Amino acid sequence: MKNIKLNNKIILIIILVFLLIVVLQNYQNNLYIAPKKTIITLSNEKKTISGTISKIRDGDTIVLDTTPIRLNGLTCNELGTPLGDQAKLFLQEKISSRKATCTLNGSKSYDREIGRCKVNTVGDIGLLMITSGLCGRCPRYDPDEIYLPTQKSAGPFVGLMPDYCK
Repeated sequence: MKNIKLNNKIILIIILVFLLIVVLQNYQNNLYIAPKKTIITLSNEKKTISGTISKIRDGDTIVLDTTPIRLNGLTCNELGTPLGDQAKLFLQEKISSRKATCTLNGSKSYDREIGRCKVNTVGDIGLLMITSGLCGRCPRYDPDEIYLPTQKSAGPFVGLMPDYCK
């Protein structure tokens, strides 16, 4: 009889431990983990921010932590087109979840800051995308012709050049 009571207590303890583990796992899975804050600094009236690339929206728009950034001086075809979809996938493979530093020019386009971004492993993202042939230089937004030599080396952009770039 003593053995039965002891076995019942052991079974009860095992069940309670199991339930405790299940409850703790569910609690951990439901915890909200806030994204790391983007570091913002001012430099010659331009903002420089650093953080982690949390999303690739398309070939010329990334999200740095929670800040959407339209890559300045670059144009890519829209999503839903073969070249636009390929540009997004290429960029995801190269820079997703990487640390980046972006220099913002103070302008906005819709919800996006405008700037140029660099990742340690690939350098300037705009240069990477032009070199890949998946995106092109947007002359209107590259007045200092930073991307011009790279575009000349890569050859003419094969995608659609929007009117706002001309």
